[in-house]
Amino acid sequence: MSEIINKFDELDSENVKQAFKELLQDYLTPAFASMSKRDFDILIFIKLQELGIFNKNPEIYELVSELRVTRTKARNLLYESKLRQTSKSELDQELKEILKTPIFLKDNDKIGIEIDNPYLIDHLRAKLKQLNHITDGSFSPELVRLTTDAFVSLFESFLPENSKDQIKQAFVDVGAEADTSLKGVLKGAFKKLGSKIADEAGGQVAESVGEYLGPIISGSIDELKSRFTDLFTEEE
Repeated sequence: MSEIINKFDELDSENVKQAFKELLQDYLTPAFASMSKRDFDILIFIKLQELGIFNKNPEIYELVSELRVTRTKARNLLYESKLRQTSKSELDQELKEILKTPIFLKDNDKIGIEIDNPYLIDHLRAKLKQLNHITDGSFSPELVRLTTDAFVSLFESFLPENSKDQIKQAFVDVGAEADTSLKGVLKGAFKKLGSKIADEAGGQVAESVGEYLGPIISGSIDELKSRFTDLFTEEE
């Protein structure tokens, strides 16, 4: 806890004063001490984020260790702070970034996504439901396990609409099956990438999955071809 206090020595005094004024204003509305302890805790946490004591997406363990709270309490703070501060478009952007670095799991042809924030997981559930993929009991607190089909559908939903045909053609140009849908092309590409990562020689690839998936989700056609050409050529 002393680490948090010490961080205040590095902050601009005007910023701290402004944060305290806003905190006091909220606490006095509609009357002194009318705010519940739960809401006050959340408000304090949000102010700590605004001052930079915690970033916008802290890890659960960071909150547990620095605030000395339970994991349940830490997750609740994260959930409520996101709920009160984050727009749908911001959640989409966060999810889009996370989709660049999935974990290719060995069990049952699943793909994992690490998400610390429980509110973002709820947002993900809603996205999957819209795409007709029903969530089951495979969600753990931080590791979301998806079928390959569910991940591909989710990933495709974030691709630039005006680049989808170009993305499919780029994969065909480097060796993908031409007579299949974009989903089919992506599924095949992810399967090849997952197989490479599973090999011992793919150990380095596992650390840079984003270098492969990033160009796809951003619609960077030339970089996509550059990354995946060798991947398709290796298995010929």
